Amino acid sequence: MTKNTIRRWSSPEMILVATNLLDGPALMLHAVSQSKLTGAKVLLVHVIRPAYLRADSEYGLPFVLPGPAIRTAWAMLDELTSQFQQEGVLCEPMVLKGLPQEQIPLLVKSRQVDRVLVATRHSRGVERLLERSVAEELIAILDVPVCMIGRHADSHALSKRSPGQVLVATSLKPGSAHYVRFAFAFAEFHNAHLTLLHVLDTEGVNEVQRQQARILAEQKLSATVAGEAPLWCKPVLSIREGDTAHRILDEASAMPPGFIILGAPTPSHVIRLLDVSIVHRVVTDARCPVITLKPLASIEEQRENESFHFEIGSAAR
Repeated sequence: MTKNTIRRWSSPEMILVATNLLDGPALMLHAVSQSKLTGAKVLLVHVIRPAYLRADSEYGLPFVLPGPAIRTAWAMLDELTSQFQQEGVLCEPMVLKGLPQEQIPLLVKSRQVDRVLVATRHSRGVERLLERSVAEELIAILDVPVCMIGRHADSHALSKRSPGQVLVATSLKPGSAHYVRFAFAFAEFHNAHLTLLHVLDTEGVNEVQRQQARILAEQKLSATVAGEAPLWCKPVLSIREGDTAHRILDEASAMPPGFIILGAPTPSHVIRLLDVSIVHRVVTDARCPVITLKPLASIEEQRENESFHFEIGSAAR
């Protein structure tokens, strides 16, 4: 991750707001607030899914009949665009046809988007397994930061001022350095107070093992700060024990509304079915936006897979 990439992600020039047009006002209020912080342009995007395929009555062939849906979408996007423009935010509405998890990543690359905003819905168990939310799809696919606005995200405290607090929860695994580095840059740009949190899983360990785990975590957190934090910032280091999602929410509730930064989880049907994704649980109850970024190992692995498939395709030709 280059310094230029960190700068763009911390101070985005292009923000993509993915909307299903039923998100409610919170997503737009947060989008306006974040775009004002950096003067970013907003791409306001609605994707019409291929559910508008109809069968020809005579031949049974599928054809697309999206006209009314497109007209309705454009009318609603135009109204939302006017709200952005009234706030002094440059906004470009777009209607795409296809699957959001396919169309949005293409647009992110072609328009050099620096951040994606999306609202999340609250579903559990089998419902989540059968139908993944757009937010879950995007955080598993996109390399850029994805900012999720949950149902409890506070929109009343929004203003032009920079966020006062940034909380980054790290697993201290090698891949986590990627999003921790982004969190430091994000906090520096916004002149925000930074808390670096690690939650220990001490279930089933004795007291000696627990103390050893805490000492090791303290050493790793201190090393992270020494390697990343410039003179402007003295982050608060916090080590908690227990359920990770609960401890993250507890830490966040003790600070003024700001941002939570997390590593994106590895997609898993089991995680969705059992409703144990830390990100999902945090976003569901967080009172502030939650930004996720894929760990560096995931990004490198994805690029290697893309290169591998390309080489196979080239050899086949």
